[in-house]
This record gives sequence, structure tokens and C-alpha cells, in this order.
Amino acid sequence: MLTNLRLLAMFSILLFAGTHAAVAACTAQDFAAVVDQSGASLRSLNGAFQPKLKDRMRRYKESAGLPNEGYEDAALEAIQDARLGELDTQSGELILKIDTLGRVGDETAIDCAKLGDIKAASSELDAVIRTKSEYMLSRFDTKIKEAEAKKVAAKPAPAPVVEKRPAKTPDVTPGAGPAAKTDPKTWSSKTTANASKSAPSAAPAAAPVSEPPPPAGITPADEDGYTIEEIRDATKGFFGTISTNLAAVLEHAFKTTGRPTGYVLGNEGGGAFLAGLRYGSGTLYMRNQNDQRQVYWHGPSVGSDIGAEGGRTLFLIYRLPEPSKLYRSFSGIDGSAYFVGGVGMTILKGGEIIMAPIRSGLGLRLGANIGYVRFTDKPTWNPF
Repeated sequence: MLTNLRLLAMFSILLFAGTHAAVAACTAQDFAAVVDQSGASLRSLNGAFQPKLKDRMRRYKESAGLPNEGYEDAALEAIQDARLGELDTQSGELILKIDTLGRVGDETAIDCAKLGDIKAASSELDAVIRTKSEYMLSRFDTKIKEAEAKKVAAKPAPAPVVEKRPAKTPDVTPGAGPAAKTDPKTWSSKTTANASKSAPSAAPAAAPVSEPPPPAGITPADEDGYTIEEIRDATKGFFGTISTNLAAVLEHAFKTTGRPTGYVLGNEGGGAFLAGLRYGSGTLYMRNQNDQRQVYWHGPSVGSDIGAEGGRTLFLIYRLPEPSKLYRSFSGIDGSAYFVGGVGMTILKGGEIIMAPIRSGLGLRLGANIGYVRFTDKPTWNPF
């Protein structure tokens, strides 16, 4: 009996040791794979629900009589409420948690137990996104019914049918004088007076649009970077046909933060219609260095951001001493969003480094939807 207990104890020790070794035997690649699986799951959910949501937006546009241009933003604005705000906050916090847990450096410091935490957070995130998707669909159905009801209520009642009778021939009394005639001068003066009363007054002149002040805590960078003319030349044709709006945003960026010491030109996508991540890749250019290098970035997009079509992106980067300092997280600064037409920018900060991402495309809500951006030297979060 004693021998059996010893054997059982030894077996338990060996089993525990083997299990502990299995848990401890993980690498940075294991973390990357789990995080990428989470990103792939988000992309799958976006792909499943996006057609349904776009169909609801189209139906709401027809019911509410919205114009073809810009109806997506108007439709999304119509369904916003406190519940959607809570779901946005939850998904944003979970995305940040997954991203934070997934960052590993020296393999000797890896905590393999965090792999399970990432999987748990990913499952919770999927549940939140499903809940949000179904809730958005139900909100659209409600708004469509309300718009259709208003359309029916506003429809004028049919005019009553009036029976037409033949006109009577006026009696003519023999010897009576000719019918009275209207004095042309009197008719002309009355007509002119009535027209002057009904003519609309001249439209008041539009008030000039004033630029918002720079956000607190941001001072212009050193004036040894790229000039605005150089950035204009570098982006010529990059954003397509929105050069006027881009010029206005660039002027605001230079006025707010000065000359950038570097910039990134690239493309962004990721299907962030419901919630998830923006994925991007592009080329980093620096003022005082001749080499160019490929960089990657990602960040959450969890609000009413359509974003699924992706778009061109320009990052103006300030106080970047060397490329390696770019590989970190940059957090958004409240009140820094600025939009002109189809172009928008906001300001992000990481340590002493400041950057201003400038984007074009649908659903520009940068101040609300981008809590941070993280740059890496390799693709992550399953981009593209």
C-alpha cells in the first residue's frame, strides 16, 4: 500500500512538472498567433454583418429621403444611443487589453498564462461585437418604421371631387353699355406691388468658419523639418481629387504643430465597420536620413466608423530622432480632431513624439474612434 502511495505521489509530481513545463514552453510567435486569431475572428464577424447593416442603411435612406451623398453617416448618427456607446466602450477596452497582453519582448520574461487571458478576452470581444451587431440591426428596423410612418402621415389627403357644370351664358340687357374694362395702368401697379411683397429677401452672408485652437499641451515642433511645400509635392495625386480639402488640413497641421521631421505614406483597411482594428502599411521618410523603410500600424476603430473600404493615409511625424523610436503606441489627444470635407486629422502623442494622421474616406470620426495607434516593423493583428 505504501509503495502504491509513493508511486502515485511520484506520478503526480511528474505530471505537475510536465504540465508546468508545457505551460512555460511558449514563445513570442505563440502570442502573435493567438492575437492574429483574434484579429481574424473580428474580420470574420465584420464580413458577416456588414452586408446586413449596409442594406439597413440603404433602406433607411429611402424611407427618410436622405441624399445619396453622405447618407451613411446620417444613418449611423440616427441610431446612436447610450447602449451603443456602452458597447463601443467595452469593445475598445477589450481590444486594448488583447493588444497589451500580446506584446512580448525577451522570451525569458514571457508569462505563458497570458495566452489564456488573450483567448478569454477575444471570446468576450466576439460576444460584445455580436451583441452590438444585432442591436444595430434592431435600431435600424425601428428607425425605418418610424421614417415610413412619418412619410404616410405627411402624405396629403386626396382633394375632393368637384362636379363640373356647364357654364351659363350671361344675360345681356338690351341697351346696356359695354362691360367694364380693367385699367392697364392700375393692373400693372398692383402686380408690381404684389411681386415686391412676395420676393424673397437676399440670403445673409455665410459666417466665416473659424479654426479650433490648438489642443492643450501641444507646442509647435522645431522648425528644421519638411516644409509644407515639400509635403504637398510628396502627396501630389496621392489622395486623388481632394486636393483643396487636403491643402486646408495640411495648413492647419503646420499651424498647430510646425514642420514634421518625418512622414509616412500608406494605405489603411481592415473592415472596421462594426468594431475592430484599422490595419495599415506604408513607407517612412525622414528629413535627415536617406533610407526609406516599410512600417506597419494598427489601432482600434470601435465607433460609428464605416472604414471598411479603407483609404489613403498620411502621417506627419514630429520630434522623431530615429526610426526605431516610432515602434510604440501613440495615444489620441482630446479635442484635436479637425475635418474639412472628405479629409480629417487628429493628433496623437507617444512620449516626446507627436504625429498627425491625415485620412480620407467614409466615416471620418477620428477623434472618437482612434484611441491609439501602434507602429511595428513587422505585420501584426493579421493585417490584410
